[in-house]
Amino acid sequence: MKKTVAILLMLGILMVAAGIVNAATLAITANVQNSLTLALNPASLTFNNVQQGTATTPETLTATTSGTGAYQLQLSSTSFIASGGVTQPASVLQYRDQLLAGNYANASGTATNMLASAGTAVVGGDAKNFDIRVNFPGNASDGSYTATVTISAVPQ
Repeated sequence: MKKTVAILLMLGILMVAAGIVNAATLAITANVQNSLTLALNPASLTFNNVQQGTATTPETLTATTSGTGAYQLQLSSTSFIASGGVTQPASVLQYRDQLLAGNYANASGTATNMLASAGTAVVGGDAKNFDIRVNFPGNASDGSYTATVTISAVPQ
């Protein structure tokens, strides 16, 4: 009899416990975006003997984007600053895609597309060559000017 009571008691506990446990579902959404890697060559440019009012001879910048999928290259620049706080606008920096025989675009403080249309990144790298030059106005003060240029590969 004690055994029967113990078994019934145990069954009752199990039945109550089963009623306490509830299950719920969880919905998961994962937004996967391709990964892009950008390499710039060279990593810095120096323009010597710049003449006010005359654009410099362009230097070549190679931007290689690795990964998968469509991308756009975007460029923004700070103002050019010389000692003593003398400044020139970001638009002193000019660039163009070497594949296009068009006009140079002026840099600005706002990210601007460098490519006429989206490029396609590949694992081995998609290289784009740009002509980069500076064009200081005729009234620019003498000095050694520096600016920070940011180029980003943005998935499209």
